[in-house]
Amino acid sequence: MTARALRCLLWLLAGCLLGTGMAAGEEPDAPSSPSERAIEALRLIESSDPYQRQLGFLRLEALRDPSAADAIRKHLDSKDPDLRAYTLRALAAIEGPAAIPQLLQSLRADRHPTVRRAALLGLEPLRQHDPDLVSAFIAALRDRHPEVRLAAVDVVSRIDHARAREAILLRNKRERNRNVRRALSLAMKRMGAS
Repeated sequence: MTARALRCLLWLLAGCLLGTGMAAGEEPDAPSSPSERAIEALRLIESSDPYQRQLGFLRLEALRDPSAADAIRKHLDSKDPDLRAYTLRALAAIEGPAAIPQLLQSLRADRHPTVRRAALLGLEPLRQHDPDLVSAFIAALRDRHPEVRLAAVDVVSRIDHARAREAILLRNKRERNRNVRRALSLAMKRMGAS
């Protein structure tokens, strides 16, 4: 079997698994078709093994193949918070600034702290595209769960802005969780605001 025939077969298989494909009139070599590595990663995320699913999402995050975005978007509605978190991180890497609205929605509304933390971390590298994200990062310092506040302290402490420094100082005065207080103390030293 030639490499082209194998690539077509893999593309067709992925199309069957994902509900897209040649029936939609696409050619296997069209730019919108997933790469072979993306197809393999998409297979992994459908596994019943949580490790394999995580590995698949990490590969998609690293590959940044735009054709995989629609295939993983369905996992945003999963009951599994880890699956939603992996999906957000992968979408942030794949779509970049286009993922900001979805990430902000999850940061503000998702009930599970792991998902809110993933949204926060997915938004961090996108700050250069939307300066208004600083407000969302500062708001995350007041999240009800320490896991999210810890991530927010890390993100906000790396922002060179007066509002960020003020927010860290204010959070330090109000924080009750010992682990978050330690992170705040380190962040203030890093910022030179002890």
